[in-house]
Amino acid sequence: MAQERHIYLKRETIKLGFGSTSRDTVIENYFQVEEAAEENMFSLRLLNISDQPFGESTLITREELAQEYTPCPEYFKNKKDPKAQLAEKHVELGEAHYENRQFFSAEREFNKALDLNEKDLKANLGKGKSLYARGEKKEAKEIFNQISQMDDLYEKENKHIFNEFGIELRKRNLHDEAVSNYVKALAIDPEDPILYYNLGRVYYEKKDREESIEQLTKALALKEDFQEAREFFDTLTGGEVLKKSNAVGFKPEGKRSGPEPRTAE
Repeated sequence: MAQERHIYLKRETIKLGFGSTSRDTVIENYFQVEEAAEENMFSLRLLNISDQPFGESTLITREELAQEYTPCPEYFKNKKDPKAQLAEKHVELGEAHYENRQFFSAEREFNKALDLNEKDLKANLGKGKSLYARGEKKEAKEIFNQISQMDDLYEKENKHIFNEFGIELRKRNLHDEAVSNYVKALAIDPEDPILYYNLGRVYYEKKDREESIEQLTKALALKEDFQEAREFFDTLTGGEVLKKSNAVGFKPEGKRSGPEPRTAE
């Protein structure tokens, strides 16, 4: 059985620059700590970028360890493996190229991320968007369909991704696919007003006014001060009084308030 590694963090403030341009900067270093042979002494070795100890060890007292260093028991649990980190960088580059309308370059970066992890949700979505923007609609639709089959997508921690996915499908007139996406998303989190609002947008574009009003009703029952949903509802109904939904499994008592969340574009 592998020996447990004890990792500690030390923060230090250093001054960079000179004169009026100088500024204080906090640096963070992580160390692997082990008990030394001497009583109440500990051996420290700095970790490199691969999380391996290197260089000469330093001896410090138990008191110094307690006063100057912070234990990090979750250090390795919270670390991404090198492949995941590299894939994330390729996705970031791809998104930057996409925003600059450099769709071929964007697709190339998303492909690099997918070579590292073929199930990377953001990379798949980015590639689909890039292909669609280039006019490769058939291939893009195939990727969007693959994304909708990914079970990992429909988990609460990925809510921002499947919400973005639904928005992208709607913007590309893939309305049936967008409806399917939001229905599956709402099965995971049936009390998210944003999902109902965006589903209402899709139904409106499908020319289904009544269903659109129904979804907006649900959004407003959950979040009464949801300004965008209220304005859209009033536009469709001419200011009709809001009726609470009786849909099975819907819980309008869970009303929400606060800042507006990100919605459809």
